[in-house]
Amino acid sequence: MRAALVLVVGALALPGCALLGKGEPVVPRYFTAEYDGEAAAAPVRSPLRLRLGRVEGSTHLRERVASRSAAREYSYYETLRWTERPEVYLRRALARTLFEERGLVEALSGRGVTLDLELIAFEEVEAPRRARLQVRLLLRGDRHGLLEETITVEQPVAADAGPDRAAALVEALSLALRAGVNRIADQVVARLAEQAAAGGLAQDGGP
Repeated sequence: MRAALVLVVGALALPGCALLGKGEPVVPRYFTAEYDGEAAAAPVRSPLRLRLGRVEGSTHLRERVASRSAAREYSYYETLRWTERPEVYLRRALARTLFEERGLVEALSGRGVTLDLELIAFEEVEAPRRARLQVRLLLRGDRHGLLEETITVEQPVAADAGPDRAAALVEALSLALRAGVNRIADQVVARLAEQAAAGGLAQDGGP
């Protein structure tokens, strides 16, 4: 009986030994999607005013880099992480582009036009391998919407990146972010200018 008990205990202990055995440690790599802005030439100050409102990310976009292998299937890289959540990169890049590079006046209080954004996709897409950014934007006035659009940008991942495929993916996502932000800024500035020309927007210092 004692021998049988020893065999049972030994059998139960084996999986634990395997779990506690030494393996390759998981060491995360942290990346940023930030990019350098345009040259620091002083922009012509625009009379157009804009409030940058909510910039939110879909719930599946967090610190781990996302990958889409099929139309409805997501996975995440175990060791590839963002230093911040992706929507933080979007907000920072858009604020710099609109208010520093394009010269819009940032409205912090009072009535005016507000831009809200939702980051829907910031991911790798396979076959062929590419980086994908998708943003839904809503430009709204005090009483009605001025522009509602979903912008999608895809950027190929360099095939000759060598062994560091992760760095190539991050570079492609950063380029997609830059292209997407510029497209958003183009759309927003054009719409604000149209409204201002039609007398539908208050100018800087207006009510």
